[in-house]
Amino acid sequence: METAKALVSHLDVDNVLSIILEKAMEITKTRAGSIALYSPDTATMRIHAHRGFTRRFIANREWQVRQGGFTDRIIKSRAATVINGTANNDFFTSPIAIQEGIKSLICMPLNYSGEVVGILYVNDFAPRKFESEDLQNLEILASFASIAIHNAQAHATIRLQAITDSITGLFNRRCFEDLMSRELQRAERHEREFSLALVDVNDFKKYNDTYGHLAGDQALSALGEAIRKAIRSIDIAARYGGDEIAIILPETKLDKAYNMFANRIKQEIEEGFTAISGTGHVLSVSIGIAAYPHDGKSTPELVLSADRALLATKKQKHTCAIGCARPIAVQ
Repeated sequence: METAKALVSHLDVDNVLSIILEKAMEITKTRAGSIALYSPDTATMRIHAHRGFTRRFIANREWQVRQGGFTDRIIKSRAATVINGTANNDFFTSPIAIQEGIKSLICMPLNYSGEVVGILYVNDFAPRKFESEDLQNLEILASFASIAIHNAQAHATIRLQAITDSITGLFNRRCFEDLMSRELQRAERHEREFSLALVDVNDFKKYNDTYGHLAGDQALSALGEAIRKAIRSIDIAARYGGDEIAIILPETKLDKAYNMFANRIKQEIEEGFTAISGTGHVLSVSIGIAAYPHDGKSTPELVLSADRALLATKKQKHTCAIGCARPIAVQ
């Protein structure tokens, strides 16, 4: 009980699941186990914690819940399923689990407010009879575990909301400044370059005045989604202010950053958020790019350099609408 109560104070999902699984295996004296969280929107289960299994088994960590199948029965019953011998169970037909050598197990749904948030599995590689005391202790642990998982997920959601812009879905300005500070420290420590791009929607005020602020917000939301899809996984995008988006491009020199935007990213951004805006109005963007350390060694300096390049390209009305803080070799 003391161990179970301690779970409630943890706000990191990974820590919570690790503690739950370790104690569950200790209580039941089993040699393997896992915890899979359930996503009702997609009807999928995904293993988030595991012990005692081969890499082959864990490689299949996500699966679809088949209607009428073994997992579906557990979710709908919302009650523990005990299998003392898998060979004698008609519903235990998973080829992967059978190949792994699982011979006995307890499947304990993790219920919160009447809904299943996951399933706790403890497994053994030989048939065995689980004692009623094991099941009772596991049920107590599961009840506290469900609350702990809910608390951890709620905390993660709140923390994400605190660093996310509500309209674009990108990081907010405060988070951007923190991430820029870290990137500057990393670049200085390892003597590496990185680039900063500012993306600005052309004539956005006119668009807002013509179609209304709701349409403007929808366009910004689509812009955020288009940028997320267009940039690399290592890049970081944030709403800097108004219709201006800042993108940090780690390990990227100025000429490479320019060519990335000129050859692909700019087009993908414009195609993405124009298509979703739904007004038929063709939206376009202008981009200014600066790089550390040549164009600035601090956040204000780099933002200023990128902003100047952005304004210059807007004034000159370049066809490509991408400006750099200094001349580069264009590919």
